[in-house]
Amino acid sequence: MTLIRTLVAALSLAFAGIAAAAPEALVIGVVPSLGPAAEVLQQRFAEAHPEVAITRQVAPAATLVKAGDAGPGAPQLLLLDSRASAEALVAAQGAPGDSLTVLGDGLLAIYSNTPGINTGRGAPLFIADYITGIAIGDPATSPFGGIIRSVMERLTVLDTAEKKFRPFPDEAAAAAAVQAAQVDIGLIPVPLLVSPAYRNTGSKTALPLGLYTPARYVAVITAAGRESAAARAFIAFLRADSTRPVLTEIGIPPASAP
Repeated sequence: MTLIRTLVAALSLAFAGIAAAAPEALVIGVVPSLGPAAEVLQQRFAEAHPEVAITRQVAPAATLVKAGDAGPGAPQLLLLDSRASAEALVAAQGAPGDSLTVLGDGLLAIYSNTPGINTGRGAPLFIADYITGIAIGDPATSPFGGIIRSVMERLTVLDTAEKKFRPFPDEAAAAAAVQAAQVDIGLIPVPLLVSPAYRNTGSKTALPLGLYTPARYVAVITAAGRESAAARAFIAFLRADSTRPVLTEIGIPPASAP
């Protein structure tokens, strides 16, 4: 009996140790243009927080905002491309206001993987006869669509360029189509183009900031993450001075003046 009690006690301690070591789950919702960037952020966060097991859900901002209070498996923290969406979530009490964190600017660049196309040509490129398609993310689900339209208006080429727009479900799909040379050029968010998948392919030219007001990349905790210590830890990581160089590295420069 003594031996049996000893074995039972040992097993109890072993299982208690396993339970104590169980990782805390954190579900992060990510807009498509931040997919590769979120992977880097997750890796850097894990260096200091190996006890947190992160799952990423990639979808447009509106979809993620709706999912934030949808019960088990709902995202507890969102990385969005729209400050307005995050502020609306806070206003509707779907997110704690003190968690809203501006990461930086959402910039755009012209991208082509078709030989002979000079992405630095400027406004004439968008109306050139040899450009038959311009890949963009769906304006119905992404703030970048409206930004692209305003750029074309400012360049006075909207009437011609708009006929060449080829909307894709999201910016990641648009970038992939350009990389595969299925579309002549694309107007693509910078975090995608500085990622390993695109860094060494094709030609890229940043749109001058004077042409548009950038989108805002933000983070916010959802209703599902109100009690999550891991979600709070991730927000603290994003706000840390030591994370600023990482954000710049993945294509998110500090926010410019509103």
